Amino acid sequence: MSQEARRQQAARSPQDILGGIAMILIGVLALYLVKDLPAAGRVGFASGTAPRIFAYCLIGLGLAVTIIGWMKEGPHLEKLSIRGPVAILGSVLFFAFSIRTFGLAMTGIPMVLISTAAARESYRWKEALIFAIGITGFCAMLFPIALGQPIPLWPTFLR
Repeated sequence: MSQEARRQQAARSPQDILGGIAMILIGVLALYLVKDLPAAGRVGFASGTAPRIFAYCLIGLGLAVTIIGWMKEGPHLEKLSIRGPVAILGSVLFFAFSIRTFGLAMTGIPMVLISTAAARESYRWKEALIFAIGITGFCAMLFPIALGQPIPLWPTFLR
């Protein structure tokens, strides 16, 4: 078998193929998780209709990405960096364990700073801090004030 023939049979874009397969698996998992929800009600939509639609769309998109990955030249797999997932998971855990005690006003800024540390190159502390202050202020006005959600805005020791 010639080198050109092997090249045509090999995956041309492994990153796209794996991404498409991951999308398909997430869609299948979503369909499994909503299997007990009603698909239709009296008016047509029920609590399981939208999740099923989104899951089928994700599966279709995953199939398209996988097929294109086999047909078109694209990026190869890169070295997996653990920094991003650890920073995001740390940010979520920090929020989960501190929101009730410290409130949104004091939890939001460090949470955003932890999550922005997921950036691989050229992390800018000043820009991250400005963004953290802005998004925390926006969330403080949106959730407890505008939407009336029961999210504590201030720490328990200041209430």
